Amino acid sequence: MTRDSFLRKLCNDFFDALERGDVAAVAEFYAPGMTMWVNTTGDTMTREENLAVLEQGKGLLRRRLYNDRTINTFDDGFVVQYTCHVVAKNGTQIPLSSCLVAEVHDDKINKLYEYMDTGRLARA
Repeated sequence: MTRDSFLRKLCNDFFDALERGDVAAVAEFYAPGMTMWVNTTGDTMTREENLAVLEQGKGLLRRRLYNDRTINTFDDGFVVQYTCHVVAKNGTQIPLSSCLVAEVHDDKINKLYEYMDTGRLARA
């Protein structure tokens, strides 16, 4: 398998686990010292903080889909553009345009940078 193929598969498998709400599977993609920066807050969270947020989020939403994934790879990671379709418990649907940049070393995600257009969220 080429590096490009490996990174594309890793990206899709990672997002599939997120869609399923399988936090244990997501944890397997992360290196022990993984960090994630989020543009909506400007904060960086640790691996453990991110996994806790994912676990808490499962109870807040009916479902979350990561559609229209466009993946580009580079030597040490990938960039994926997608539409996150959030369905709230009351049925409200909100599509969020997003981009995630991942640094991958030793076949694990070490750093994530999430960029989300929150304009639609603010209007909802």
